[in-house]
Amino acid sequence: MTVTSEEKATQPQLGSNFNKVWVAMIASSLGDGVQLAALPLLAVQLTSDPLLIGAVGAIGTLPWFLFGLPAGALVDRWDRRKVMLRADLVRFVVIALLTVAVLTDHASIFLLIVAGFALGCGDIFFDISAQAVLPVVASGEQALIRANGRISAAQINGEQLAGPSLGGVLFSLSHSLPFLGNAISFLISAFFVGSLKGDFGNAPTAEPTRRSLRAEVAEGLRWLLKHRVLRALSATAAVGNLVLTAKMALLVLLAKDQLGLGEIGYGLLLSSTAVGAFVGSFVASSISKKLQVGSMRFLGLIVEGLAVVGLGLTENPWVAGGMMAIVGFSMSVNIVVVGALRQRLAPPEIRGRVLSASRLISLVGAPFGGVLGGYLASEFTLRTPFIMGGLLMVLVALVSLPALSNRSIREATEEASVTPSNQDASK
Repeated sequence: MTVTSEEKATQPQLGSNFNKVWVAMIASSLGDGVQLAALPLLAVQLTSDPLLIGAVGAIGTLPWFLFGLPAGALVDRWDRRKVMLRADLVRFVVIALLTVAVLTDHASIFLLIVAGFALGCGDIFFDISAQAVLPVVASGEQALIRANGRISAAQINGEQLAGPSLGGVLFSLSHSLPFLGNAISFLISAFFVGSLKGDFGNAPTAEPTRRSLRAEVAEGLRWLLKHRVLRALSATAAVGNLVLTAKMALLVLLAKDQLGLGEIGYGLLLSSTAVGAFVGSFVASSISKKLQVGSMRFLGLIVEGLAVVGLGLTENPWVAGGMMAIVGFSMSVNIVVVGALRQRLAPPEIRGRVLSASRLISLVGAPFGGVLGGYLASEFTLRTPFIMGGLLMVLVALVSLPALSNRSIREATEEASVTPSNQDASK
C-alpha cells in the first residue's frame, strides 16, 4: 500500500531524540527480560528453599513501595536525562559485579537478593524519568500515543517475549552469560541516553529556598488526588491489578486442573497474553484515532472483565489462550493511550511526582490479588476468583464512567497547560 504525501504529513512525527530513547528502552528491556529468566534459574542452583527463591523473584518490586514517591520528587528536581544515564550506569555496575561473582563461584542467594533490590531501585529512577521525558521528545497527542506504543512494544518484546527465552538459552550455555548480556544492554542504553540533545530539567523557580522532599512529595500526591480524571484512572488501575494478579497467581492451577495442560502448555498459555499485548501496542495509535479515550477505556475494561470470566468458565485450552490474548491486547491498548493521557495532563514541573504517585496507587491492589484469589478458590471453586474478578472489572467500568467520560477527559485535556519548551526540545 502506497502512502501519499498528504497521509505522511498527517502522521505524527517522532524526532531523533525519541529514537534514541526508544533504542535505549529496547536494549534495557531486552536485558531486563534476560535477567528475569536468569535470576530465578541461578537462585535454584544456589538454594532449594522456596521462600528464598520467591524472595529473589519478588525483591525487585519492593523499591516501588519504599521509594516510588520520593523518587518522583527527585526526578522533578534533577535533569531527567542525567537521571536515566546514572540509573543505567549504576545498574551496569551492579550486574557487572554479579557477573564477576558468578564467574568466580562467589555468588550467593543473599547476593542475588541484594542485587535484585539495587536493580529495582535503578529501575524506579529510569522508568519515572523515561515517562517524564516522553512528552518532551514526542510533541502532540497522536505523536505521544505513537511514542508510548513503540515504548510499550519494546518493553513487551524484551521483558516477556524475546528476553526470557534468550535468558534461558544463555544460562544453559554458561551461568554468567545472561548477566554479562544484561550489563552490555545497560551500556548501550546509557550511550543513547547520553546522546540526547536539549534541556530535560524543569525551569528554575523564583523560590529562594527549596522545600523539603516530603513537602514536594505531598504536593504531587495532593495534585493527583484532587484531579478527578487521574484519580479515577489510578483507582480503576488498582482494581484491575487486584484482579489480574489473582488471575496470574491461580493460572497454573487453572491450566493443570481445568484445562489439562502440562508445563509446555502452561508456558504457551502465558505467552498468549504477551502476544496479544505486543499486537495491541502497535495498533493502539490507530484505535485512538477512531475511539475517544473515555470510550476506549470503558470498552477495554468491559472486554477484559468478560475475557477473565470466560477464562474461568472454559475447559478448552484454545479458548483459554484466546481469552488471555484478548486480555493482553486490551491491557496494552489501554496502557499506551491512558499512559499518554497521564503524561499530557500532568504539569511538567511536577510530572515525575504525579506519574510515580499514579504508579504507586495502581500497584496497591497487586499484593492482595494472589491472597484474595487463593482464599476465594479454597472457599468456593477455582472458577470463583475468575468470575468474580471479571464481573468486578465490568462494575468498575460502569461506576467510573462519569469521571472518565469522553467529556470529562476532553475538559481535563483542554485545561492542561502546554509549554513552549516541550515543543522546542523535541526537535
